[in-house]
Amino acid sequence: MKYHIRWTIEAEKTFSQNLDYLQQDWGNQTIKDFILRVEDVLKIVEERPQIYSLHNSVTRIYKCIVNKRIILFFKIVDDQNIDLLTFWNTYQNPSNLKL
Repeated sequence: MKYHIRWTIEAEKTFSQNLDYLQQDWGNQTIKDFILRVEDVLKIVEERPQIYSLHNSVTRIYKCIVNKRIILFFKIVDDQNIDLLTFWNTYQNPSNLKL
């Protein structure tokens, strides 16, 4: 069974922020590679989200390593829906992560 993926405002914002960073410091090819990697990850999340590590078992929040600097946090809402919560850049202070 496939889940329906829903992008939260925070996920959209942090995805965009990561693209902006890549544009400034790395260029178009890196952006393309990042987008393709996110698309690949989302296909897996959509089909088998439980293969990723639980970040918080009470809230059912999972974490998925997109690349060595970006972690996607998502929540299995119910049997049909997954909410993408944030694309966390590991350069940030971990105490700022609010899930």
